[in-house]
Amino acid sequence: MTARMLRPCILAALAASATFASCKSGDAGAGATVRPPKILSIAIWEPETIDPGLAGEESGITIASALFEGLVRRPAGEGPARPGVASSWEPSADGLTWTFHLRPDARWSDGGPVTARDFDFAWRRVLDPASGSRLVAQLYVVDGAEEVHAGRAASDRLGVKVVDAATLEVRLRVPTVDFPGRLAHPVFAPVRADVVARHGAQWTRPGNLVGNGPFRLDEFQPGDKAVVSRNPAWRAAAAVALDGVTFHFLSGERLAYEWFAAGKVQWLKSTLSRDRIPEMRRTRPAEFHTDPVLCTGYVALRIDKPPLDDERVRRALALSVDKERLVREVLMGGQAPARSFVPPGISTPTGYVPPAGAGFDPVRARALLASARRAHGTLAPLSYVYNSGEANKVIAEFLQAQWKDNLGIDVSLEGTEWKSLLARVRRGDYRMARASWCADVVDPLNFLEILRTGAASNYPAFADPEVDRRLEAARVEGDGEARNALLRQAEERMLDAAPMVPLFHFTRIYLLSPRVRGFQPNLLDVHPLEDLDLAD
Repeated sequence: MTARMLRPCILAALAASATFASCKSGDAGAGATVRPPKILSIAIWEPETIDPGLAGEESGITIASALFEGLVRRPAGEGPARPGVASSWEPSADGLTWTFHLRPDARWSDGGPVTARDFDFAWRRVLDPASGSRLVAQLYVVDGAEEVHAGRAASDRLGVKVVDAATLEVRLRVPTVDFPGRLAHPVFAPVRADVVARHGAQWTRPGNLVGNGPFRLDEFQPGDKAVVSRNPAWRAAAAVALDGVTFHFLSGERLAYEWFAAGKVQWLKSTLSRDRIPEMRRTRPAEFHTDPVLCTGYVALRIDKPPLDDERVRRALALSVDKERLVREVLMGGQAPARSFVPPGISTPTGYVPPAGAGFDPVRARALLASARRAHGTLAPLSYVYNSGEANKVIAEFLQAQWKDNLGIDVSLEGTEWKSLLARVRRGDYRMARASWCADVVDPLNFLEILRTGAASNYPAFADPEVDRRLEAARVEGDGEARNALLRQAEERMLDAAPMVPLFHFTRIYLLSPRVRGFQPNLLDVHPLEDLDLAD
């Protein structure tokens, strides 16, 4: 079925409501076979933004990846990058300069051509400090990017050159392993300058947004859902099996189970709460899945606020949590206790072996806390903020009990909605907060650089010149073994300073209907929607 044949059906399905009408496969004339459109429904937390350059959490990245296409595409599963807007590319002999050749049939959803200037504008927009992009450090592989972002260099210092409308040249700081693969992340996606100029902060709203991905935005109802449909202007629209995707925004895990059981959603993308895991294993064996992914859950400690400005207090909080018990008795989903920030699962593809880190040691924790009290007297009260949800609530209560039983301190708990938590940790309005980091690329530096001084996702406000120095040295180190040694030294120093309490390394626990086809588990938990299908 061609994109031209499908388009009238999709438009009719979207008219007046989110209920998709039936449409015909093949010619619309007499005798044509009728089938309902294939609409994948996903339960997901409401994104803070779907702006590809600014999205920094899973939900926003998922939707932005459907609406925008970069120079390359993520593979379904693991493997090298696939051509996207760029049909081909080649590096220079020294690996520092990459030339990307844009395909002539790359189009925006309004039919306009995608050009090299759209990438140049988008990347410079992310590097503008006023953008507030959380993932701006992803662009630091480009020569001059960090200096431009920090205001230490003029914009013409950036190693990006528009050779012509169909050719983009990128100069790197140092040769970078799998540089093309990194460009699949939506932070590198193109953005139309005229659309942003016309609509300002509202440019990502339905009716305003002009994307170049396999889907286009039809609805975005805050607190409810987002609806996308196949983009007929996308260069490979005829190869996309899904007619559309509906993202239902979660308000809690219990409602999500009801949606899945009723068939309202085919993919419960959020991690399941621990009290449902045994039931799901038993009653839905064909739909229950648990896959290893490169993610770490941790407690962010705001180190510029007392009593967390004392390293002894932070280390005591870390040593007093029995993480083995947390994963065994509370989470129960195959997670691994975290002694390091970087997950051990990264070792096979990269050779990086994280440091062992400190284990559960309540005796040492009490001694450290007592030492801090002798120095400061009465310590300031502590609170822990987390985004509401059954799983996060149970973890918060476990932590509260651990700190009470093992340290004798009372920690107050505060549940809040997801977007509120993000806003609070970004402005430093907390003492202890639930946090997590999932890799954007298979590289230990992707984890460790979030605690570099001034990094956008450095929620604890951690600053250590020696850590910064080692991270920078690793960034330019070409020898893999030497690079890993530098990264390990940086992580060891971070763990000693304890700006966070690593809790557990994730497994992705989810429910997926057997009707969903083309789904391939992988370490980055990336599942391009244009590669999925729904069985009839």
